[in-house]
Amino acid sequence: MPLLIVAPLEAAPADLRRIEMIRRRHDPQHVLIPAHVTLVFPFESPDVQAVERHMASVAADQGAIALRLSAFLAVRDATAGRSHVFLAPDQGRAEVEDLHDRLYSGPLAGAPRSDIAFIPHVTVAARDHHDEAEDLVRELGRIGVAARLSQLQLVAFDGGAASVLAQADLQA
Repeated sequence: MPLLIVAPLEAAPADLRRIEMIRRRHDPQHVLIPAHVTLVFPFESPDVQAVERHMASVAADQGAIALRLSAFLAVRDATAGRSHVFLAPDQGRAEVEDLHDRLYSGPLAGAPRSDIAFIPHVTVAARDHHDEAEDLVRELGRIGVAARLSQLQLVAFDGGAASVLAQADLQA
């Protein structure tokens, strides 16, 4: 079963409701997992405990990350013929990119997907055609949400359900 590492999105309740409302309307996978930033793309591992230990070690050296989510972006899916709408940060982006890079070490060193560019984001929509995703970006306009990432979760995803296997608080 594929695994991934995510950071649940923390924000003011009104902001989370707004983001989840957009996701409910536009993202068919919204029911599987709450708003989050995916830090490690789906991968297979024969040693889940080694991945858990690695995630905990990285988390112990990382403080919480403050974000300002500000822009909606239409992005073509690298593995399917559709597009997504991302809610991306204008503040905290470099810290998320660094955390992503550090997670792709140790037992995950061989897991990077070079065919998928890493863009820190929260997925809020999926569309069959890119022009539809671009239209939705224009419709949604701009947003300004102060958010935070303070936890990592190792998640098992079978395509129809997501289960949190382990979590680690960001500590430093």
